Amino acid sequence: MLTWLSLVPPLVVIGAMFITHHLNISLVIGILLAALIAVHGQILPALVLCVDKLIAHFSDIDMIFLYSLLIVISSLIILLTVAGSATGCARIIGKKMRTARSVEASSIMLAFLLSIDDYLSILTVGFVMRPIADKVSVVRTKLAYIVHALAGPLVIIMPLSTWAAAILAQLDTAGVNQDTASKILADPFFVYVKTIPFIFYSVFTLFAVWFVVLSRIGIGEIGRLEKKASELQNISSDDVHDEYSGNHSLIELLMPIAFLIGGMFFGILYAGNYHLFGGSNSFIEAFRQNDKTFLILLLSALMALVSSVILSLHKKMISIAQLPGIVREGFMLIQASIIMVILASILGNFLRVDLHTGSYLAYLLLGTAPLFLLPALLFIVSLTVTLMTGSAWGAFSMLIPISTQMLISFLQLDTPVTLDQIPILFPALGAVLSGAACGNHLSPFAETTIMTATSTGIEPLEHARTQFVYAVPVVVGTIISFIVAGLMSNYGLFQSFLVSTSVGITAIILLLMIFSYGRKQG
Repeated sequence: MLTWLSLVPPLVVIGAMFITHHLNISLVIGILLAALIAVHGQILPALVLCVDKLIAHFSDIDMIFLYSLLIVISSLIILLTVAGSATGCARIIGKKMRTARSVEASSIMLAFLLSIDDYLSILTVGFVMRPIADKVSVVRTKLAYIVHALAGPLVIIMPLSTWAAAILAQLDTAGVNQDTASKILADPFFVYVKTIPFIFYSVFTLFAVWFVVLSRIGIGEIGRLEKKASELQNISSDDVHDEYSGNHSLIELLMPIAFLIGGMFFGILYAGNYHLFGGSNSFIEAFRQNDKTFLILLLSALMALVSSVILSLHKKMISIAQLPGIVREGFMLIQASIIMVILASILGNFLRVDLHTGSYLAYLLLGTAPLFLLPALLFIVSLTVTLMTGSAWGAFSMLIPISTQMLISFLQLDTPVTLDQIPILFPALGAVLSGAACGNHLSPFAETTIMTATSTGIEPLEHARTQFVYAVPVVVGTIISFIVAGLMSNYGLFQSFLVSTSVGITAIILLLMIFSYGRKQG
């Protein structure tokens, strides 16, 4: 029976996170509360149900592959840090930079190279580019905006990253798989890849950062600081990177990234019986029918880690004795996130299977909100949750199971549902992920906000305040685009994406120009 009680656990999680700032504790509270509601307040059966959910979760081999993948990627991050590869490659990229525009553009390039994890990107780009930026009068608040804007929003659209792995887990939890008992009959990775173009906040943020850097637009306090810095600028003719030294090369970053992407790409084609590998499926069908995504991701990450270890040993950047410590540090770095994914998956299972939270929300919205507005509403809800909690992973872990179930109920479909029956799924999922990325970018509670401020040498509140005005046009453009995408969802994914993106980018350019009062910063 659908009841308002199904909304209580996620609301309690949000409230507890807002008060305690401890997501995992808040999720445990939400799980216990959901179990009590499911068994009508009986304590012992509630505990038994929680244990059963935990056992069922670890009985899924894909979850074992997922957590192994997170540990491997985290170990790769530690390896790149310990070996000095990330710092060395950053200095190579910025070796001959003499202008503010070149420093900002190089920061963008470095963020792309480090886009397998937001923490790696923030810490490396911030700490390495800060002294370079100071020498060419790039204000630190501007550098912090670039560093933070290209962390979570970029990582969330990278098919092989720590964020992507967590998203795939939640799609599987939401019933998006190829099992006969699934809610949506599709491979989670295929659904995620087709959702990426609709993660409008990330797409627009990347565009906005490039536009701001190339056009030299200065807005608000950052604009005033840039004008002042340009008046005082006095750069020496000496190479600003004469301190650069070392035996590093870009191959140290490009090689593991190539193994990650190449292993994933060819592995999925092989598992999907692509005709060039002896199967009978076309390229698209191979991606659609692949059912070994988590295993392929793990094997690709292992190849990347092993190749990096071999190269680092060959160049004598690390010793064999350091390897156990690197893996141990990798586990320690990611363990809190693994626990969060486990708890969020169990809570999502409760909300979907036992409490039918998505169906209740659909019942509330049915007849009051038109279908085309759902993506925009989901973006606002996801953004609000993430702003309050500071956790993008927590937000999309709760909302993906709720939103998928809500769409199925809203459309009054019988499960399992095929992707052709639910074209609005991709804008809806894109809205949830966009809201999570946006909230993580803007929330003063987010760990990434504090890490960005630390790595660039400014105060967290100063960073949060000064970057906000740059993000407002992107948020407005994102909301407009999701409304258009909702209206266009039945006209094909390509047409929907093209029209929605064009409208959003146009709105962003106009707002950025208005906010800057037409003044270009030199």
